[in-house]
Amino acid sequence: MVDLKIEGTEQLAQRLKRLEEKMGRKEAVKILKKGAPPIKREMKRLAPLGATGNLRKSIVTRRGKKRRSLGETVLVGPKGGKKGAPYAHIVELGARGGTYTARGDGNFQIIGAFGVGRVLTKTIERRPLKGKGYISKSFKSKSGEARRKISNEIKKRIEA
Repeated sequence: MVDLKIEGTEQLAQRLKRLEEKMGRKEAVKILKKGAPPIKREMKRLAPLGATGNLRKSIVTRRGKKRRSLGETVLVGPKGGKKGAPYAHIVELGARGGTYTARGDGNFQIIGAFGVGRVLTKTIERRPLKGKGYISKSFKSKSGEARRKISNEIKKRIEA
């Protein structure tokens, strides 16, 4: 049997406690955001450009909700809404395609460019769309670099 004694654990515990007291929620988010740029750059690089480029423009870093199991979170990815790319999940995961039929007596309304011309139809045929997987690929390729940046930032805060 080997006796093992690690020296300096008391000092480390004190430093961690000071860091915890000194560092609030905002500081934790700042540290986590240090790891986001490599993933964000890769995600923008891999995202398909499209006609408008809105998907690439919509990729942002933002604070996530605080969860008991995870603690603080930082999200990197496309934002939805009018200024974002509400279709990003379809580009990432794909769509099954097929025939869509209107419910009941209803019809689908297809509106032409600039609101000119309207067509009513009972069914719409959609082709399947294969997902690009740009979000998962960027996370897999750059998560190690993000972890290193976060751990370096934590080390700086502990030593300070």
